[in-house]
Amino acid sequence: MAPARPPDLPPGCGFPMMPRFPGCGPAVPFAFRRAALHQFDGTASVPMLQIIRSTAGSWVVKILFVALIISFAVWGIGDVTKGVQTGVAKVGDRSITPVELDQAYRAEFNRMKQMVGPEFTEEQARQFGLRDRALEQLIQKELLALASEDLGLRIADDTVRAEVLKVPAFKDSFGNFDANLMRALLQQNGLTEAGFVEDVRSDMARSDLIGAVTAGASASKTLAEALFRYRFEGRTFEAVTIPFNAMPAAPSPDQATLEAFHKDKAVRYTAPEYRTLNVALLETAALTKDVEVTDEALREYYDAHAGDYITPEKRSIAQAVFPSKEAADKALADVNGGKKIEDVAKEAGVEAVTLDDVQKDGLPAELSEPAFAAAQGTSGGPVESAFGFHIFTVTKVQAGGERKLEEVKDEVAQKVRQDKALEKLFELSTKLEDELAGGTPLAEAAQTVGARIVKLEKVDSRGANAAGVAQGADLPAIDKIIASGFTVASGQTGSVEEAGSDAFFAVQAEAVFPAALKPLDEVKSLVLGDWQAEQKQVAARKKAEDVAAKLKAGTPAKEAASGIPSALVQNVDPLMRAGAPSAIVPAAAQQTLFGGAVGDVATGEKPTGVVVVKLTGIIAADPANPMAAAQVTQLANATGQAMQDELVLQYLAALRAHYGVTINQTLINQLYRTTQE
Repeated sequence: MAPARPPDLPPGCGFPMMPRFPGCGPAVPFAFRRAALHQFDGTASVPMLQIIRSTAGSWVVKILFVALIISFAVWGIGDVTKGVQTGVAKVGDRSITPVELDQAYRAEFNRMKQMVGPEFTEEQARQFGLRDRALEQLIQKELLALASEDLGLRIADDTVRAEVLKVPAFKDSFGNFDANLMRALLQQNGLTEAGFVEDVRSDMARSDLIGAVTAGASASKTLAEALFRYRFEGRTFEAVTIPFNAMPAAPSPDQATLEAFHKDKAVRYTAPEYRTLNVALLETAALTKDVEVTDEALREYYDAHAGDYITPEKRSIAQAVFPSKEAADKALADVNGGKKIEDVAKEAGVEAVTLDDVQKDGLPAELSEPAFAAAQGTSGGPVESAFGFHIFTVTKVQAGGERKLEEVKDEVAQKVRQDKALEKLFELSTKLEDELAGGTPLAEAAQTVGARIVKLEKVDSRGANAAGVAQGADLPAIDKIIASGFTVASGQTGSVEEAGSDAFFAVQAEAVFPAALKPLDEVKSLVLGDWQAEQKQVAARKKAEDVAAKLKAGTPAKEAASGIPSALVQNVDPLMRAGAPSAIVPAAAQQTLFGGAVGDVATGEKPTGVVVVKLTGIIAADPANPMAAAQVTQLANATGQAMQDELVLQYLAALRAHYGVTINQTLINQLYRTTQE
């Protein structure tokens, strides 16, 4: 069975989508937290397996390709219902939570942002359907998990351990498994060893299931060779290019002709709709300075976030993992007898690793208690975990400490101001909504809640004025503001919406200037130039018709093009169906002639002129040629992979029908403040 295709993962950010690494992903949308999920702060880590999948190449890739190659468009994002009460979707008897959906969506968003660039926006993500795709991936994962359980697929502990030891992300620069690196990554993502092991076990079970479904799906050599003949057949051509600009200028048209052309091509000369917009803005930054912070509030915040001001005890621990308790007991005896743990480990054929300045919760649960109970310089063990039997030596103890409120008073005060300003922002945004719903004019409602008013004079739907200069670039979420302003009627005010994570806005369309055809006198020179260019195109096409007729009759190309200004005659090197586009032969003409016989003629256009093309030769592709072996193998693998993909599609569709899938679109829309599609 051909290996599944690895995903295209975003470059950069070392470990993508980790919120602890600056620049690796945007915060959770403000509306998501506002919609009855205030406890979710947008910093939840993406599951560790996502990091592993960026490099692993066996069971991980096999299961990952399902999520990447299977488009929910095959069966849609249907099964929508309002009956799911416990999450955003239900697969069989399992629910998918809003937090799970947002984590998956953030991963997709981050991936696209790494590929497209920092200019990739939430609005573009919505247009691309990233949220729906993330939900579909979660649904597919649950479907496969249910099927695996029903079939009794369970991966043995030794098999899981062997796979974890092979994970590239856990290997040092020499290619050796590094337990220190593994635990650091797990700690950074809030995972325990036990939890991670179960995640690996589940993915392996799903991978085995997919492997069983796709087993035996492969392309025969005969099919691969036939595809090779078709794709790599070469064809040669003769081309006559007739430039538009080389045609003589037509006589100046009369006024009636220009008027008719101006009217017929009205879309070219129509000014876009412009609007003058009044924007009311509520911003957290404007509210922070007015927030009064009492000593009671400082103490309350400090007590509620005491953990943020405590430096935990840290220890440096040298440890080694042995395959059996007997081996670990012997090694510990040697260490207690005066040998270094590194030497003992080396003698036993295992590797000792040092965990520098690790916190208690950064160790496996089995190891944390004994390691943090031992005194500096002492050793302990054996301690059993999923990876074997550990022995350890505590090489350094760094005592923890607590920063008192008096030491962090200014820092806490700023946090309190931000929190209270945020609460005030919500309160004022609701009040602004109420004022506008009650018929209060925007300017008066803005004054009531302390919002600032910004006027955007006569802008188009891109936010630019008649001179093409963008307006309101300093406003938060300006694209969203402009879009909102172009959805309301003249004189009306839209609803209150979010502008990023710390602002709200409402837009009034003060005046609407409809799109209008510019008068001919205003654009006469432009219209005349366009008319002349069109006449040259007509003349070039007529010349091309004459050349094509001559080529079909057997006239040599140079003779057929004789007398045409700047006509260019070229012999075209062999082109293949699977080759790169030709710079000479237009795609439409090439496609036509690849289905024809020697001597056939086709005409196509490029932006600069018309090209008449004659097929002069056909070069067969020979799959028996030793040089073709690699391409034939590649075609066989790609075709076999496509067959496997199709089997997975059909299997998932069957699982969907068997277990049932329901989606709470209403809840999703509420969480992301979208309208029902």
